[in-house]
Amino acid sequence: MTSETEELQAKEFLKRAEIRTMRKDLLELREGDALKERDKIVKLRTLEEQLDEQKKKNDAVTIAKTEADEEKVQREEVLTKNESQERIAEKDLKNYATEQERQQIFLIESQRLALEKQIDAIDKDKDPALKLEKNSLLLKKRGWQTKLDLVLEQEKKLEDEQKFIAEKAGTSAISAEKKGLEQRRWDLDKEIQEIEKGRWEVEKQMEDVDSKLSLIDKSSGQFSAEKNGLRDKILGADKQLREIYSVIMQREEEKRRGQAQEQMARKEALSKIRAEENEKVQRQQWTHSPIPVPVKKMGINKQ
Repeated sequence: MTSETEELQAKEFLKRAEIRTMRKDLLELREGDALKERDKIVKLRTLEEQLDEQKKKNDAVTIAKTEADEEKVQREEVLTKNESQERIAEKDLKNYATEQERQQIFLIESQRLALEKQIDAIDKDKDPALKLEKNSLLLKKRGWQTKLDLVLEQEKKLEDEQKFIAEKAGTSAISAEKKGLEQRRWDLDKEIQEIEKGRWEVEKQMEDVDSKLSLIDKSSGQFSAEKNGLRDKILGADKQLREIYSVIMQREEEKRRGQAQEQMARKEALSKIRAEENEKVQRQQWTHSPIPVPVKKMGINKQ
């Protein structure tokens, strides 16, 4: 038999072993917590880096978009300025046009203005009305689609129930139960038929809406084609005007060149006349001037 001392020693040993085990477990737990915390910090840093990278990308996209928008605005300002300057130049050139050229310019500009009014009518009246009608039809189609989804859902439920009843009736050996199931199946069949009628009506309404939307899209395409045709005609009118203005400008340049040459010729002729007059005056001066008398040297008498 073990003595009381040995039992105490054994208990003390177990207690020490238990303490060491607890310390080990606590150490492992702390190490695990430290690893988790480190992983959490790493994940947070990674997330912050991802967010920072995404922010940089978004900033780059925003800057690029802003630069593109500014470039577009500047380009439009340049085009508007050039167009305005061109209109001013054309107005000045009209002052040098012949009566026939002025009539041609007036006719072409009137036609051009009428073409622009037709485009404005499409942009301000026809297109907006068409888009408004299309939006209204799309709302109607959405409503019909919601109804159709509900009908299809209800129809599917009845069909699933009908299928279940048919399977159950096929396996039932009780006559009364089988008869009741068959009756329920027939009732479900009538309900499904009624639902199908409602579904057909909804589908018909949706087909009508789709048909109207198709006509609107067709009209919209026709408006676009019409505007393109009108713009082509405007470009043709601009070309005719440029040709007329080019003729006027060329004529005026030739006229001014001729005037400059004539003025230069006049200057040269005047300069020549003046030179001849100067030469004539000099000759007259030389002809009427007195002949110089030679001066004799006076000698000195010697005593």
